[in-house]
Amino acid sequence: MPSDALESLLAGIEEVRDLQTANPTPPGGLPDRPRVVRAINRASVVLLSSHLERYLRGLNEEAVGVINAATIGGSALPEELRLQHSMIPIDELADAQWRNRATMLSRFVMTDGWLWRSSPKANLDHDQLLRWMKSPSPKKASRLFRLWGVPDVFSVITRQPHTKQRMWLKLEELVNKRNDIAHGDTGAEATHRDIVSYITVVRTFCTRADRVLSRALAPYAGGTRPW
Repeated sequence: MPSDALESLLAGIEEVRDLQTANPTPPGGLPDRPRVVRAINRASVVLLSSHLERYLRGLNEEAVGVINAATIGGSALPEELRLQHSMIPIDELADAQWRNRATMLSRFVMTDGWLWRSSPKANLDHDQLLRWMKSPSPKKASRLFRLWGVPDVFSVITRQPHTKQRMWLKLEELVNKRNDIAHGDTGAEATHRDIVSYITVVRTFCTRADRVLSRALAPYAGGTRPW
């Protein structure tokens, strides 16, 4: 059973495929309306990258939901996740005037104290864990999975180094093109073949990574995989 985030991603991929069906290029021939073809392919890049980012954010939100529903101590969670969750309130505390820190300290103890000592359990904030994510690049995706105790998700989901490299490069290419298009680069383009390859890599990465995170979360869910 996939996560809700993966089901949404798969629906989003179908949306990109639907957009590609509007491509007026005849099979094996030159485009009849090159400007329309170009616009469709550029839109497909932006849309697919957006669905990938939404998947990563949605997956993190579901993982946080698993932890919030579990009866565990903060010490059971990966240290990198605890540090990331506490970083923002600590930085805000450091930037505040001394006389304004009392309320902030009390709030920090209530929301994050349980991550570091024996305190009543509070809820994780999924948004607080991903404030640093500005794009769904493979580097950022790897960082997300490290938070949840998966050191190198790309190595886990691929067996051969060349497969890992190709997946990484294709995802990076997709996100870089999306950023170029979003920033007004009129020279950023993609072919129909590019779009098909991006769809394949996004689907493969997310489907496999979905299972990896489910296994990583099982110990917090009483040994049962949450999806």
